[in-house]
Amino acid sequence: MDGIRFVMLLAALVVGFALAGCPRVDDPVVETGKNTAVPPEAAPSPVVSAAEEPKAPAMERRAVVTKVEIVGADEERAEDGRGGTIAAARPVAIEITAEAWPVRALDPVLHVGDLEFRHYTFPRLNVLRYVAADRALLPAGAAAWIQYGDDAASRIEVAGSLEVPR
Repeated sequence: MDGIRFVMLLAALVVGFALAGCPRVDDPVVETGKNTAVPPEAAPSPVVSAAEEPKAPAMERRAVVTKVEIVGADEERAEDGRGGTIAAARPVAIEITAEAWPVRALDPVLHVGDLEFRHYTFPRLNVLRYVAADRALLPAGAAAWIQYGDDAASRIEVAGSLEVPR
């Protein structure tokens, strides 16, 4: 019961201080005796000059891909490009290096033709690494790009024709 009384007393003190200590806009200022309310006719105009216009948000920095490597991998299980993880037969890692990758709320998805690879790692600075379960799954000469979610504007070209060593 003592805990409840303490909480009630504390709540009453907080409300009392809030009501007693918060001046209102139309309260007189002690030094001048005038209130701070602005009559409607003296209110500032809603028209904003060109110099005061809000600036457009800065354009998102786009990643510039500098290198694409397809190397052997030693994973036991990897992606099939169709949403599944399967036993890896001849797994390959697709390592994509960029000057810098943008920070986004959604994960980057690698598209190779009609295939999508969603699981990635950062083995080194500015390198995204995706692993395909079998090099034979990757279509020869297919276009490859990275995209964040469904945002087509975030598309980053990786290769116009991805050359997969067979």
